[in-house]
Amino acid sequence: MKLGFALFLAYILLLVPSSHASQEQLESATNHADTTKGQLSVKPLIDNVFQFTSYFHTQDYGLVSANGLVVIDGTDAYMIDTPWTEKDTIKLVRWIKQQGFTLQASISTHSHDDRAAGIGYLNTIGVDTYASELTNSFLTANNKPLAKQAFTGNSLQLANKQIEVNYLGAGHTQDNLVVWLPESKLLFGGCLIKSQASKTMGYIAQASLSQWPITLETAKSRYNDAIIVIPGHGNNGGLELLKHTQELISNHLK
Repeated sequence: MKLGFALFLAYILLLVPSSHASQEQLESATNHADTTKGQLSVKPLIDNVFQFTSYFHTQDYGLVSANGLVVIDGTDAYMIDTPWTEKDTIKLVRWIKQQGFTLQASISTHSHDDRAAGIGYLNTIGVDTYASELTNSFLTANNKPLAKQAFTGNSLQLANKQIEVNYLGAGHTQDNLVVWLPESKLLFGGCLIKSQASKTMGYIAQASLSQWPITLETAKSRYNDAIIVIPGHGNNGGLELLKHTQELISNHLK
């Protein structure tokens, strides 16, 4: 099923306070530009995949964006990471419903709030929330809501194998996962991968700096045909983002 401009226009109309989108807003939709900075935004990325961006005011870095995905399989939707807050998770679920989709499941790629803050709300509305056992253990330690489905081993498949979730090793955190969409050759790296604009490592309090480059090397080998690479924060790119992240780590360790 192809999802065209009309579907995205419905989202623009949802966010705009008035009942009509302006010409400027329609042009922004056509260009896949973000909506007002700081507000939850959703854009069509490729067929059957939407990218959402949520924001949070952090103490150390100010306003920071975080990327996530909504993958469509027929009329079913799957959320790759939750927005940064429960409030934005509620907004995203509402948007999914207004497009005529049913949110079946979510996967959180690690335990930090930019990936998992919406788990509690999703649990209350009957969504199958997934995380690794390791992620759930960290959520438990921090008194956060747990994913209902904690998978064992290093891999999980969702949406009739359209979504492949893999643990490749430690990096930004001990529990960071990556998500691969094989039909689209899209790699969602989450916070394991930094954007090209990143000049520093950012938050690394729970990082494994010794294992991170090795995990990235595994990702480069396994997903060497990736066309789109999505970092946890910032703009999308290609496989060059993995090399860039390795270089940032190397520079940090000097």
